Amino acid sequence: MKKILSTLVALMCLAVMPAASQTVTTTPATVTRSATGIVITFHADGGNKGLMGVASSTPVYAHTGVITSLSKSVSDWKYAPTWGDNDAKYRLTYVKANTWSLTIPDVRTYYGITDPTETVEKLMFVFRTADGSREGKTATGGDITVEIFPDNFPSSKTAAYPGGSPEMGPKKNADGSVTFCLGAPGKSNVLLVGSWNDYAVTPSQVMDYQDVDGIRYFHTTVASLADGKDHMYYYIVDGSTQVGDPYGRLILDPWNDGLIPSDVFPDTPAYPSAKIANVPVAVYNSAREDYDWNVTSFKGVKQSDLIIYELLLRDFTGTEGQAKGDGTVAKAMEKLDYLKELGVNAIELLPITEFSGNNSWGYNPNFYFAPDKAYGTPEAYKAFIDGAHERGMAVILDMVFNQSDSQHPWYNMYRQTAPERFFNGSAPHSYNVFNDWNQDYKLMFRQWCDALDYWLTEYKVDGFRFDLVKGLGDSDSYGIAYDAATNTYATPNETATNEYNATRVARMKALRDHIILTRPDVYFINEDLAGAQEETEMAEDGEINWANVNNASCKYAMGVVKEAPLDRFYAPLDGNRPWGSTVSYSESHDEERVAYMAANDKNSLVSGNTNSKINTRCLRLGSLAAQMLLSPGAHMIWQFEELAVKESTKNAGGNNTSPKIVPWSYLNNKNYKGLHDTYADLCHIRSEYAYMFDKDASCRLDLNSVTARYISLVSGTSELYLVVNPAVTSTAEVMPVHPVTGAAVDLSGYELLAASYNTTPTVSGKGVNLPGGTFAVYGKELKSGISDITTAPAATPQFDVTDGIVTPRGDYGTFTIHTLTGTSLPVDTPLVPGLYIITIDGKSMKLKI
Repeated sequence: MKKILSTLVALMCLAVMPAASQTVTTTPATVTRSATGIVITFHADGGNKGLMGVASSTPVYAHTGVITSLSKSVSDWKYAPTWGDNDAKYRLTYVKANTWSLTIPDVRTYYGITDPTETVEKLMFVFRTADGSREGKTATGGDITVEIFPDNFPSSKTAAYPGGSPEMGPKKNADGSVTFCLGAPGKSNVLLVGSWNDYAVTPSQVMDYQDVDGIRYFHTTVASLADGKDHMYYYIVDGSTQVGDPYGRLILDPWNDGLIPSDVFPDTPAYPSAKIANVPVAVYNSAREDYDWNVTSFKGVKQSDLIIYELLLRDFTGTEGQAKGDGTVAKAMEKLDYLKELGVNAIELLPITEFSGNNSWGYNPNFYFAPDKAYGTPEAYKAFIDGAHERGMAVILDMVFNQSDSQHPWYNMYRQTAPERFFNGSAPHSYNVFNDWNQDYKLMFRQWCDALDYWLTEYKVDGFRFDLVKGLGDSDSYGIAYDAATNTYATPNETATNEYNATRVARMKALRDHIILTRPDVYFINEDLAGAQEETEMAEDGEINWANVNNASCKYAMGVVKEAPLDRFYAPLDGNRPWGSTVSYSESHDEERVAYMAANDKNSLVSGNTNSKINTRCLRLGSLAAQMLLSPGAHMIWQFEELAVKESTKNAGGNNTSPKIVPWSYLNNKNYKGLHDTYADLCHIRSEYAYMFDKDASCRLDLNSVTARYISLVSGTSELYLVVNPAVTSTAEVMPVHPVTGAAVDLSGYELLAASYNTTPTVSGKGVNLPGGTFAVYGKELKSGISDITTAPAATPQFDVTDGIVTPRGDYGTFTIHTLTGTSLPVDTPLVPGLYIITIDGKSMKLKI
């Protein structure tokens, strides 16, 4: 997401935003029941920021009480004054800008607790102005909490992590115990609080620590948790900061989980609201991640052959014809056959890691190891991936490593200051919206590597698209002045952000070097959108880069052909980038819909919603798709691009990320269905004759002409030609040029492989006669390498197909079933609709189910 303009802050936070950076700190860091001289420091620039910027002369008061052993819940305050009590004991002292302090000499005396059997468990606060018109709370409007610990509560002590090097997150041990580990450099004390002992704050769960390579890791082992049950837990850091586990595999949040329908996530573990509040909790369950995979080893197409379908689960399915944002992963799974039949070979999901709220594009992540529950259960995500693999389609995840939202535990644990600078106080590069990760900090690289490894192994995803790679350079690599006192950078500029940056190249190479150890054939896609030098160096490492051809695509669709050069669909003509090094596209989630631009251009011959205008527009969109999809190299289709969906994705401030109308009914319109079928024809040409799009094939193209466009591909004796008439209304004779000889090619006698919907091109010695805005594809001596069959062959080997199950007849030795991309499938499992390779005793045949 290269540009998420200012309104995206509101966009991502359509639902409740969680608490920001820690709102109070204490001295001492761990407050015990008999502690004296306790200083509560309120940071007004944290939480909901309701008192941020209050002048030093303005009185600020604490409305405060306690949770004791007699409280019925965490909202049952005891010994609190009447709201608005401005007694001097509640007035805070100004320390510096946005920092105030309150001294509590002794807890029991300060609050007036006289019953010796009543124990104090928490101090509770809401800070306010004298008249109560402004309040300082958590960002969700919650009460601010300070834990009170027993007097015998010890500090964390040094001890080696059991079994070797520390591994963050929960780790199941052979004896049924689980070791929990949190990276927390610079901290002195961490307590694990869990459901297994009713969230008791006990000395037995004070975590030990080990310092490794300058990083402090806190760890402790809990017995008998490998029992297949849900166990909720969180951490208390230095006695005042409650956080979830940054490596948690499933996260419960108290603000939004109640809004998730039960059929989306059945039996969601209940948030322990009677015991704790205002902190995300992680769920550990030794059996929750178990899944019986049908496809245990998937191999997709070559990276340069990717035809990707970019998909936002929220809007891909749901209530038809409405914009409710109620799409789910389970509903998306019902559309896998649609995607298979469309002919794409990879699905790229917009971010699915746990994000703030339930309604988002996902570019506001908080926990990188947990799938967001708004779309479904971990099992549902795995079933979707497994189902895609069964149909020969890879799954690619969009990962957001440039920024995080405000519930990431490390954001809450630190004030974004040296030496533990997890985040920059402001970004040194353009386009940032949320909290900018300090990419220099070495724990960041470990978090990224661990997260990628986890998704590759636990969820069997096939690759990643990395968001805003321009933001992944070293913080000092942008040449922007840094103020160490405030941990902020001067205003960044696009020139500095966009120029060549060697640290970005190095970081992406380091990430790829790491994850290819886990999966050598991983797809690695950068949204860098930078210059040719930087992206060429990335390509030399085996990475491919997004290539945004939206502007020219919109011009072409609108009929402004002279402003619509499309040769950038082909990497060597895109600033002389290496062959196969780009994923080019006409639209993505970040750009305006091409169909919208064409339908709403007042000066265009294709705008409007009459049947004739829709037909003309769909024909142009089809010929645009042909120029993209038949250019060698990887390409991407943004969801419903194949249906000419024209709902705008922009507003006055930039991206309009509100839910979009679910448009499956477009398939009932013959023009939109015709465009869909065009996309399917083109995608299947790519898969059927993949060798024609290899680097070794000869290629020549002209996608810039205002009168006649073509792509010419030759491999040995095989030839494939695309011809396009880019005019809006006038017909034209289009003749391609042979890529080797440079001579014009008379396509008489060549096989017509595909053409624009409801169009019959004719061939003469002068070329292919095409109406305005249409295309045709011709081939000669093309081969797929596999015998085509429509019925079981008369000669052996023979087989029967019943309810999708293929059964060979008679005696045979070996029998295998593969997808067209080479994935082996179980021979006794019903096949879903699609094309397969059946091999019996070494003889291969192509079978359509």
